[in-house]
Amino acid sequence: MFWYNLNAMSLKRILISLLVAFISGFTVVSFLNFFHRGRAGFFSLLGALPVPVYVVAFLIFTGSYLLEALRLVYLVWHKGYKISFWGALYNTMIGYLFSFLTPFAMGGQPFQVVHLSRLGVDSGYATGIMGTRVLENSLGGAVIAVIMLNTSLGWLLKRGHMVILGIFISISVSTAIFLAMLKPGILIPIVRVISKLFKLSNLEESFKEWRERFESSIKYMWRDNAYLMFLDATEWFSALVLQIYSLYYILHFLSKMNLNFWMVFGSVNAVNALAYFIPTPGAAGGIEFTYQFVLSGIVGNSEVALKSVTAWRFVSYYGQILLGMLVLGFFKFPKVEGNR
Repeated sequence: MFWYNLNAMSLKRILISLLVAFISGFTVVSFLNFFHRGRAGFFSLLGALPVPVYVVAFLIFTGSYLLEALRLVYLVWHKGYKISFWGALYNTMIGYLFSFLTPFAMGGQPFQVVHLSRLGVDSGYATGIMGTRVLENSLGGAVIAVIMLNTSLGWLLKRGHMVILGIFISISVSTAIFLAMLKPGILIPIVRVISKLFKLSNLEESFKEWRERFESSIKYMWRDNAYLMFLDATEWFSALVLQIYSLYYILHFLSKMNLNFWMVFGSVNAVNALAYFIPTPGAAGGIEFTYQFVLSGIVGNSEVALKSVTAWRFVSYYGQILLGMLVLGFFKFPKVEGNR
């Protein structure tokens, strides 16, 4: 039965998260449409794009999963663990699914760690991989935002404060993640509080054992094999380019303008940290608002920007959730392998 495998998160919670995300996105899009005196309703905005364009944009975005899977396979194999490409692809797709369904889009990484540990990868090393990726996302966003400050884009003169705020959030989050990864011992007081609150007597001892494996994995990736981080960052950038290109493809089709892709790429990434700061499933609402705000300055037409963002969210969010649910529903989640 299709729904039998959906045991990692109950169907009820998935539907609730979807409902919250849809309401958040629908509310923001409707508000922006009203504010800009748009005449089209939410579903009319979606209908502005032909089906073939939706399909191509969806395939472009989904193609980034292949690059993400290659990143994972290489890092895992380099350490001596063997997982199939399908296992890495499954990990990537379901990781995105859980990120889309959780506040701040941060629920995917814990799931990916659990999945990798069930495939036989040490949980300390798996956490090191996922923690490094979160740091790359946050720090990479900050670097892109700083680069955008040195451009002469017209929209930056009026919307520069959004970029500044995005940089501040990105650097703050990156610093916190970096310190936690470099010195995980600073988390022990938090672990003790959790242990007392939930009466988990062995939690602190288990954390200290895990910390040794985690610190070893960070040393392995960051110091002993630093080139791994360069390769991983390169593949992260390539996957990000594909994801943003799916938005550019839609924007280019609707605006009929010869837009500079790197202008769109940099502008969107400059405000990503701000967009994902919204505590809704998958940052729904926050992305619609910030992306529309920025893109309207680039194309000079708020209605085209709103149509583009609405169509892209259908492709990159709701469509990806459906794909992830199909994968999670039809392919069984692996059982525990050993004591990891």
